[in-house]
Amino acid sequence: MSVKLAKKNPFAGVRTFYVPSESDPDKTYMVVEVKREGHSGYYCQCGDFFGRWLPLIGLNVSGFCKHIKEVKEAIGK
Repeated sequence: MSVKLAKKNPFAGVRTFYVPSESDPDKTYMVVEVKREGHSGYYCQCGDFFGRWLPLIGLNVSGFCKHIKEVKEAIGK
């Protein structure tokens, strides 16, 4: 997969990436990296993230969807 960084982000401390779907060539998922004072994390708009990982935020459980993993690998984290 090829991860693309958005050219502009409307907010300080936020980077937006676009990750193409493996199963649907016409679909792209948006992954947001948030780095602000007191908070940092990754968020994805895919169903896996919303259904499996979003409800666990704040519970000290780590896990990411494949799109976030792809972004982290691409940026070396």
